[in-house]
Amino acid sequence: MRKILLISVVFISFFLLSCGNDVTNGSNDSDEVATQDEATDKEVADEIADEANDEVTDETLDEISDETNDDDGVETIKDLNVKYDESGLTDIATDISLDVHSNGWGTLLDTLSMDTEGSVKLEVNEDDPYDGETPSYFIYETADGFFTDIAYAKYGDTIDVDLDPIMEDHVNGVVFIVQTYFGPSKLYDTSITVKNKADKTVGHFSTDNKGRFYIDIPDGDYVFHFEDMDGMIYAENVKIDSNYLELRVPAQAMDAKPNIYLYPQEKIELDVTIDFPIGGFVTTSIPEYGTGWNVTVEPNGTIDGEYGYLFYESQNPDVFQYSKGWTVKSEDLEKFFRENMALYGFKGQEIEDFIEWWIPRLEDNSCYDIFPQTSTDIDPVVIVNFSINPDSFQRLYYAIKEYKKCNDHLAKPVIEPFERVGFSALEWGVVLR
Repeated sequence: MRKILLISVVFISFFLLSCGNDVTNGSNDSDEVATQDEATDKEVADEIADEANDEVTDETLDEISDETNDDDGVETIKDLNVKYDESGLTDIATDISLDVHSNGWGTLLDTLSMDTEGSVKLEVNEDDPYDGETPSYFIYETADGFFTDIAYAKYGDTIDVDLDPIMEDHVNGVVFIVQTYFGPSKLYDTSITVKNKADKTVGHFSTDNKGRFYIDIPDGDYVFHFEDMDGMIYAENVKIDSNYLELRVPAQAMDAKPNIYLYPQEKIELDVTIDFPIGGFVTTSIPEYGTGWNVTVEPNGTIDGEYGYLFYESQNPDVFQYSKGWTVKSEDLEKFFRENMALYGFKGQEIEDFIEWWIPRLEDNSCYDIFPQTSTDIDPVVIVNFSINPDSFQRLYYAIKEYKKCNDHLAKPVIEPFERVGFSALEWGVVLR
């Protein structure tokens, strides 16, 4: 196309210019007319040439753009979903396994078997039920060639097991978000973006109201990016090498409003950074965190002349301890936290800041299980680095979960006293379950 346009431009230009020369040579009396014609012809030729050049340029840019896109591997977003169709599939599962877990401690209590689908009564014993009375369970129901399902029950309950078959010619899957101790939930009605190992988007799909998906995608290694029902963000590495993929994704936690208090013995310039050894990131901060804080700290704890503490929130895996703690009535929370924080070494404004922020945010007429997390529990998940290390550093998160009863059913933690020595630092925060 470009060659034809260029030849046409040259031919037309040559023809018009030749005609102008003939008129000029043919009559001296028509010099003025000839000159005007020549000027007009030249303008026309220039316009045609410009238009042709523009077209050629546009075409060339398009081709270059296409080549660049090909070379750079521009992401192509593809809908990977296919419609679920169980016609012609075996719809009765056999050789079913029921993995019965403690709903509260998370431990596997027993594995039951069923020859085929139907009803089963759950009477699995538990030495230490979470509520102190009746065993409560979550159950994974699995069978080859069928989607895994989950159920919740208590001792003596009867559950119906009715599994759905997978499609052989497509990749079928189900996604569970798994609480470490309190059981899984289905990742329902969620959009998932699929990227390859080069971080290029290869497609997207959505789970249905049962947390399942049905897609067409080649075998390989991918990363599934999605946001769960609580707004937590995930990037899950997956390997697809069969027609069924079951993901049991550990739930993420939001470490809410950790405050870091700093008390150097003299005025210092201090760099503070936060690392997440098993994944995570800072979601908000005051002062602005960026790639870390660089602050001036006074002996009285004042930071940059205006802040009383470093504030941040983060998202990270929820792998904290949930076996030791206290059960507290909502009306007793303020008294409990004042006394408990003092036992861990907090005092004065540090406690007042906690009470002012958290007591109004915990509902009345409820009971709460409160699980303390200290450095032993926090450091494997969230690390605070200092350019000048404190002589003493106390860390305390409370993982708080609303509980339906106010009975005393948790093992009691041992509180180790904290002594402020030299340059001291203290941090408190909350993990809401």
